Amino acid sequence: MYRRMALAAAALLVCAGCGSDDEGTAPDYGKLPPPPAPVIPAQPPEFWSQVPQDERQRDDVAQATRQVDVCAVLPREALAKVGEVKSVTIGLDSCRAILSGGAGTEDSTLTWHATLLSSLGSSGRGVTTQVGAASVRTVPDRDAGEPRACGATAWFPSGAAVYLGLSTPGKKPCTVAGDLMPGMIERWRQSPKQGTSPDTAPTVLLGADPCTVRGKLAGAVRDDEQRLTQCLFSYRGEKITVSYEYRVPEYLAANSTEDRIDGRTVHRSVSVYDSSIPIYTAAVGPELPAESTAFGRRIPVVEVVAATDDVAKDVMAQALTLFPPR
Repeated sequence: MYRRMALAAAALLVCAGCGSDDEGTAPDYGKLPPPPAPVIPAQPPEFWSQVPQDERQRDDVAQATRQVDVCAVLPREALAKVGEVKSVTIGLDSCRAILSGGAGTEDSTLTWHATLLSSLGSSGRGVTTQVGAASVRTVPDRDAGEPRACGATAWFPSGAAVYLGLSTPGKKPCTVAGDLMPGMIERWRQSPKQGTSPDTAPTVLLGADPCTVRGKLAGAVRDDEQRLTQCLFSYRGEKITVSYEYRVPEYLAANSTEDRIDGRTVHRSVSVYDSSIPIYTAAVGPELPAESTAFGRRIPVVEVVAATDDVAKDVMAQALTLFPPR
């Protein structure tokens, strides 16, 4: 059941363009809010080099990771050393840059995101190097010959990690990744707060912990797996997934029915794998600026997946209290 719920949430993203609201019914989300205040103070550089010793310290690492402005880890001035910056777009915990390749050359694409990893893998192709306290695993997209793309993951002993994937036609992508990684690691160690980068659009989800709602649910039991933008836990005998993400606005009403919880609009859909599994989604903030995200418009949403409607609505009711209407 747990795996099916996670697959259901992922599969729904594929259908993002399969429907739209009736004309004129989309809500007016107003103006963007200011960047949220940090939940905890910025951590000193040495924080990322320390191995967490217990559950509380692991939670501290997860929350500190959410509060790092990932776009500020690879700012435009660093990107400009690779090529002319054409655009930088964002996700909730990611950034994507398109760099001009110059006359007769394809553009370069770089994507990077924050994550949590219990360890850094070492199997298969690729090499691992050390940059200060961080271990860096660099993996080309092919075993032999010049790679077309490359991925590099910087992993800190704390369990925080930042991944960089890039395609740089005309340049050796793994070499470019190797040149960029030391600067990214040092900037990460400085814990730039959300809103540091001018490319990061302020939303209510920046730095927010999806597990906060668990503390509002009597008897909720945490899961050992930690994720940045999802929380997995048990409640009232059911496995629950609470997700924070940016979603295509029109998708909120696509293949769903509208409902109300405590006066707030929510949308109920079902799993594409099991129609008995309900999924509730609600917008919790205004739409992001049109050019701030790749591949179209996005809006911050909370999504709850459970085994029954009653439990899903109970969890969503408490989740919505974390994002009061403006």
